[in-house]
Amino acid sequence: MSPTPTTARAPILRPRISEVAAEISRNAKILEDYIMSQGLPYPSFAVDGPPAFPLPPALTPEIEKLHSARYQLLSTSKLMYDLIAGPTELNQWNVLGFHDTSSLQVIYDFKIAQSVPETGDISFEDLSSKIGIPVTKLRQVLRYAMTNHVFFEPRDGYVAHTASSFLLSNENLPPSAWIGICVDEFVHAGANASKNLQNFPMSDDIRESAFATSPMFDGKGYFEYISTYPEKSNRFGLSMSQWSSGVGLKAESLIKGYNWGKLPKGATIVDVGGATGFVCVEIAKAHPSLNFLIQDLSLPSLETGREKLARDNPDLVGNFQYREHNFFNEQPDKGAEVYFLRFIFHDWPDKYVLQILRNLVPALKNGSKIIVSDFIVPPPNSMHPWEERRARATDLLMFELFNSYERREADWRRLFAEADQKLRVDGFQKMDGSLLGIIETTYVDE
Repeated sequence: MSPTPTTARAPILRPRISEVAAEISRNAKILEDYIMSQGLPYPSFAVDGPPAFPLPPALTPEIEKLHSARYQLLSTSKLMYDLIAGPTELNQWNVLGFHDTSSLQVIYDFKIAQSVPETGDISFEDLSSKIGIPVTKLRQVLRYAMTNHVFFEPRDGYVAHTASSFLLSNENLPPSAWIGICVDEFVHAGANASKNLQNFPMSDDIRESAFATSPMFDGKGYFEYISTYPEKSNRFGLSMSQWSSGVGLKAESLIKGYNWGKLPKGATIVDVGGATGFVCVEIAKAHPSLNFLIQDLSLPSLETGREKLARDNPDLVGNFQYREHNFFNEQPDKGAEVYFLRFIFHDWPDKYVLQILRNLVPALKNGSKIIVSDFIVPPPNSMHPWEERRARATDLLMFELFNSYERREADWRRLFAEADQKLRVDGFQKMDGSLLGIIETTYVDE
């Protein structure tokens, strides 16, 4: 998992300003000393600055300490801001946080990042002519976005790129795709959350989620909605590749976090909902004696995976098969050693998770394993506050989009017990350097 405090404790309600400042200074020096000693690119807002904070994955104790310092610095920096702002001012401006989203929505919809030169600058007047927004309104939008370091004004009346705005200049790359799904889809679910709770307070139906009941989406669940628009479906897949390649979600943590080598030679792993199979390709590189069957509802994803495997890893082609399958139907491939579900269940309310699990059971033989890689939410106040905020943001998003939630260990145990009494939960693993955990279960039919 990402670095966490050693013991859970309630937030400090009366922090001393000088002590918070000292903590900020101490962790800032730890990070700066490492960056300078390793010759890494120094963090900056400049367009040529690194797109992510320059730390390697937290796969050793030494690097994990650096990540811990970074998360502590993020946490204490926000604590300092909140403390100095004071409760009245903090509430007053937090509630206007929708400006962060609305300004990015204008930037995304009007392709403003694509219209600003990569180097140099452009006047507000010339930019206004290119994109069709009156110059007065354009200034209002961009000068607010600039307070978030999205664009900057190098001289009065001119706009230039920062590192953040430049990331949005190519809509075929994951950072821009992520902004797109948030401003086009997610934001409407959030805006409808309160009304949805008033109308469907007890519902666990995906068609009665805040997303589905928003007037924008015609009563369709999220995946049902985007499946009717190929460009939206493609954009979602592109944006998710940013999550899968980001800190805490890379396949390397899964490969090192679970002992795949204990499986018998020639064992078959069925990747249920595996998209292109990119995670299993990484597992296969480390364990070439294993076989893989990639299942997904999307034929284009399967074809992309097949083509990419043949191009990039031709020596592994014989280890892989691809099959169209809807996991809400009974599992057609019987008797595999492992059925693997990565980052699937958090998108679904409990009744759907139970349906997916029960559709697997007829395929299981004695000793078959179901291996789930998904969020395992720790108890409150057991993470750095910055990580706590990220976890709670994801949890809230699951409610808004799907009527689902991020699950704790007790939730996972209950679901497997309800799905089938023969499913034995063998344990939970928190993978070093990962936001995800592993839940391993074995089908015991004796």
